Amino acid sequence: MNYLEVIILGIVQGITEFLPISSSGHLIAIPELFGWEARGLAFDTMMHLATFIAVVVVFWSEIRKMAVGMVTKKEKKYGQLGWMVVVATIPVVVVGLWLGDFIDETIRTIDVVAWSLIVWGVVLGCADMLSRMGGKKVKKDVAVGWKRSIYIGLAQVLALIPGTSRSGVTMSVGLLAGLDRKTTARFSFLLSIPAVGGAAAYVMLKAASEGVDLFTLELMVGFIASLISGILAIRFLLKVIEKWSFMPFAVYRVLLGLILLLFL
Repeated sequence: MNYLEVIILGIVQGITEFLPISSSGHLIAIPELFGWEARGLAFDTMMHLATFIAVVVVFWSEIRKMAVGMVTKKEKKYGQLGWMVVVATIPVVVVGLWLGDFIDETIRTIDVVAWSLIVWGVVLGCADMLSRMGGKKVKKDVAVGWKRSIYIGLAQVLALIPGTSRSGVTMSVGLLAGLDRKTTARFSFLLSIPAVGGAAAYVMLKAASEGVDLFTLELMVGFIASLISGILAIRFLLKVIEKWSFMPFAVYRVLLGLILLLFL
C-alpha cells in the first residue's frame, strides 16, 4: 500500500470503529472497490492499537474511576460499572478465540459484509424508532445494570461477523434495553476498551511471533491517521447524538450494503 491508501484506510478505521457503520465492512469493501492490495497483519495491528488508544484518551477519566472503584471502596458505582464491562466482554473473547480463524477464512466476503450492513442497519433503525416511542430512559452510565450489560455483551459476539459493527449492534441492544442514545453510545465505547485492547494485544503477539515489522514509516502514518480520526469520531458522536437519532447511520448502512450487492 502507498501512503495515500494507508492514510485513507487509517481514517476509515478510526471513524468506522466507533460509528455504528462497521469498520470491518468498510476495510473489506474499500480495497475491493478501488482495486487496492490486501491489508496485512502489520496494518491490522497498528490500526487496532490506534483505535484502542483513541478510546482510552477520550474516556481516561471514566477509566481511572472504574479502575479505582474495582480495587478500593472509593468510586463504588464506577467500580461496579468496570466489572460490568469486564463480564460483558467475556462472551466475545471466548467466541473470538474459538471461531476467529474460521470467520476470517470463510465468511470475510463482500456478500457477507453487504447483507450484514443491510440487516443490522434495519435493526439499528428499528431500535432507534422503538426507543423514541418508549417511556423513561436510563441516562447514566453507572445505572446501566447487570442485566442490560450482559445482554449488550452477548450481542457484541455478533460483531465478529464482518459488516455487523460492534458499536452498531451494542447500541441497538442498548436502545432496546431502555438506555437513552447518549448512554448506550458511552457504554458501547467503554465496552470497546477491553474488546479492542484485547484484539490489539492478540494481533501484536501474533505479529511478534511472525517477525513482522510494525514500526515502518508507512504504518506509523496510518496509525496517526487512525488515532486522530478515532478521537474525533468518538467526540463527534457523543456531541451530536442527543440531537440526532441513529437513523442516518441506519440508512447509510442499508444504502452501502445495496451498492456492494449491485456493483461487487
